[in-house]
Amino acid sequence: MKKVFLLKNRYVDSVTLMTVAVELSERSGVRGAECGMGTKQNIEILEELDYEIPIDVTSNDVMIALDAEEEAVMKDSCDFVERTLSAGHSHRQKVYHDVDSIAEGEFDVLQISLPGEYAVKEAYKAVDKGLHVFMFTADISLEEEHDLKVYARDHGCLMMGPDAGVGLLGGVAMAAGSIVRSGPVGVIGASGSGSQEVACLIEQMGSGVSCILGTGGRDLKKTVGGVSMMADMDRLDRDEDTKLICLVSMLADREVMEKVLQKADTLTKPVVAVFLGADSALYQGHRVTGTFDLAEAAKACVKQVTGKEPRLGMTTEEIKALAGNVAAGIPPERKYFRGLYTGGTFAEETLMTYREEAPEIVMHTNRDNTKYALRLKTHKQSEGNTLLDMGDLDFTAEAPHTVFDPAQRALRFKQELEDPEVAVIAMDIILGPGVAPDPVSCYLPMIRQHPEVSYVFAVCGGEGDPQGKDRIKKLLREAGVIVAESDHESALISSSIMKKLEARKK
Repeated sequence: MKKVFLLKNRYVDSVTLMTVAVELSERSGVRGAECGMGTKQNIEILEELDYEIPIDVTSNDVMIALDAEEEAVMKDSCDFVERTLSAGHSHRQKVYHDVDSIAEGEFDVLQISLPGEYAVKEAYKAVDKGLHVFMFTADISLEEEHDLKVYARDHGCLMMGPDAGVGLLGGVAMAAGSIVRSGPVGVIGASGSGSQEVACLIEQMGSGVSCILGTGGRDLKKTVGGVSMMADMDRLDRDEDTKLICLVSMLADREVMEKVLQKADTLTKPVVAVFLGADSALYQGHRVTGTFDLAEAAKACVKQVTGKEPRLGMTTEEIKALAGNVAAGIPPERKYFRGLYTGGTFAEETLMTYREEAPEIVMHTNRDNTKYALRLKTHKQSEGNTLLDMGDLDFTAEAPHTVFDPAQRALRFKQELEDPEVAVIAMDIILGPGVAPDPVSCYLPMIRQHPEVSYVFAVCGGEGDPQGKDRIKKLLREAGVIVAESDHESALISSSIMKKLEARKK
């Protein structure tokens, strides 16, 4: 029995709704549960799952979609949602409705995921109370972002965001972040998934991190000027637990990146930097250790803090041998690559790797401002070799980010498998206490049903993440997936396979 219930004229952020949906799905008698705002995209997702949508739903309503054994279970479940949203999350001991209700000294950090028009006002209030701010909200102007960051810096507070996706302070992961072992490397990132990847790989190679300070993806734009990244560098240079600083970002404004590197020159601690897409000229004349992919940055950090050469993943020869074996088993009519990524940095790093390793592969994407691929006519339909950034506004404007709810990516995964010319599908799987509790089960039956397609996945997660990184990797391998040790290795493997497939056309 499937039914959709509405809470009329009720705005609730997607993170809260996803948490409630998980709790609903664990209730006795409930076979499945989804919670989301009544947006067009959320409605389409529920319709794909065979739910009948009430005709009076609007984008201002909360939708509670339930698949339950009987009516009484549905009623009890709806009552549970109403109580939870009215009183605050069920695990909280106290509910706060605004920053004003927080007592001085009660907390150290405030996380904000309000619409932009409210977020800025609350952030200023938080700084005035001496609180560090982690702002998940993205819809804030660059000018407002700059002024807010300057205000926080001048008041001695961290301003992580706007549009911060990952953070780690005192062992506590924020938003989509992972729980990573404590250690000597402090990560500062204008890239959420990139910072998380570097931190998790550092742990995987035997070291750890003191913190992950996410600046938000626009910090190195000209208007913002790198305010947070430079303030964070000063903070970590004074931090006793941090012995080395790692800077992570995609290529941004050249003048701002130069200012950041000049700032790094003045620090007392060593600095490793990875600005994806940069050339060696950017790092020349600076004391930083410049790197060119996320795995290389993690290796450089571990080498400097341990004095040992770390090892990670396969050799070039092993990748070529694997790719040859895989390509030999792919039917001749299958010839295209499809990438479905939740992390924007992972998407960009994969596109970069394809351009470097397999320039003959013409790639299409929905990403803006990338020089590594052609723009798709529409994000709803792949063309030839296609890589999608499913964390982009194309997919998140009216639906939860796929890192929190895999439903939208699962539907696209099914769509790609229906294309008889698809040969290879690559994806990132991101773990953490704040993201989807079960990020892979929805794909496993489809993978087993289509052994004629090759799958290359990379799992980004820490040892402390509740999903269990080793367990997730084992499930994927048992289903027939090639599990890479890093996003960069995943791109190397899939591009090597695609080179083999491209060569047989000639």
